[in-house]
Amino acid sequence: MGSGNAAPAGFPRRRGSEDMMKHEGAKLVIALMLCGGMAAATGAEVTRAEVEAWIAAEPAAWPAAGTRIAQAEIESLRELIAPGYFDYVKDPGVDFEIEATLEYRPHQVYLDATAQHGNAATLKAGGGMDGYVAGRPFDPERFDDVTPEEAGMMIAWNHVHRWQYYGYKVDALEMIYVLPGGGGAKVEGVVGGGSIDRTMVQVYHRVYLNHLAMLPAQHYKVDADGSDTRYFKEYLSFVEPFDVAGTTFVVERALDPNEEDQVNSYLPTQRRVRRLSAKERADNFMGSNFTLDDLEGYSGRVMDYEWIYRGQKQMLVVLDSREKVLRFGGPQSNVALDRWQLRPTYVVELKPRWSGHPMSAKFLFIDAQTWNPALALTIDRAGKLWRVIMPHYQMPVRDESTPERSMETSTPRWRGSFALDLKSNTTTLARATSATEFPTMSEREIERTFALSRLTEGR
Repeated sequence: MGSGNAAPAGFPRRRGSEDMMKHEGAKLVIALMLCGGMAAATGAEVTRAEVEAWIAAEPAAWPAAGTRIAQAEIESLRELIAPGYFDYVKDPGVDFEIEATLEYRPHQVYLDATAQHGNAATLKAGGGMDGYVAGRPFDPERFDDVTPEEAGMMIAWNHVHRWQYYGYKVDALEMIYVLPGGGGAKVEGVVGGGSIDRTMVQVYHRVYLNHLAMLPAQHYKVDADGSDTRYFKEYLSFVEPFDVAGTTFVVERALDPNEEDQVNSYLPTQRRVRRLSAKERADNFMGSNFTLDDLEGYSGRVMDYEWIYRGQKQMLVVLDSREKVLRFGGPQSNVALDRWQLRPTYVVELKPRWSGHPMSAKFLFIDAQTWNPALALTIDRAGKLWRVIMPHYQMPVRDESTPERSMETSTPRWRGSFALDLKSNTTTLARATSATEFPTMSEREIERTFALSRLTEGR
């Protein structure tokens, strides 16, 4: 373990909005410690106040790179691991290997686009943007000079328009449903407790059509059907088991932030294509603990929420997995058996504008360098922590042999996520069992892959 209270190198500069949160949270921290700790026991309730106290808290000493934190020392990591989830990491088979915090820089074409257009974007009164072209929309140095609501919206748009090249694809994405208890089927690499109830495998691919930093000569967009009105399209198709094989979704995100997503699905049992409503997107996706919008922590429509900047938080994250396929242990097999690093994150609170949404808020933690989600904590309508969602990534081996390969290998790869439901004490694991790729896409390949006619084809 390191010593002292100084944050590790790379930690974002403290800003006013967080200082206020720390002042209010400090009183909560003291009260909670007097009551016996900040986190509830496995399966017990965690209040919103406890979540806010955890966000404001810092460890007495920061874990040093190159160390391994065993169970005897696990309490020293309490302020760096999400409340509600912390007690799930308590297991004799779990320790935390701490690696150095990596410095991440997106590809030079994205940096060039940011340098050229980074000051053009402005927030609209209703929350959208004017003037955005390509690159990172907003400089984090501006967060100090605006309201928490404006800063929250800036972080949202920086996340949406982070460097993703053409988007990523996974040819085999496995979903594993873990129930309390023991016994049941076994899955390779899932070596902790819990009972595996079901596994499913899907194909996933997202492609971006507009605001593409590498296409300045094409006005930053592809010359493909829909690029004038669509920001991205994504394709999901289940291939296993037999009872869901062929179930397929095509999602289209509009450039107009106020326009609803177009989500079309094909269910083989009904032999028809149907369009999902916005409300259905808040439902459990295929019976899992994920919704369609939070497989990676958050990928929903910005305008569906009010955004509030709540400060900064250093936390432990799997950013550069050493595993070919993620392995999980712990009492409910939801703890990555991997190497972890301290990551600086921006904390934003999302409040759904739809009064019928099952959650009252979501605390979203956005990596300050990659702008990928690092953690999502959802709060139910009773003010209790409901779900903990955490994505895990892997850094690519950079290949500079061609301009295309340079860009294809410049983005952190999503390798998996878990969604822990504290009410039901269940976990859904999602992990890539094939490579995560950011392929160069021609206009013809884009039109073929994401055509609505493919809904009835499957893969």
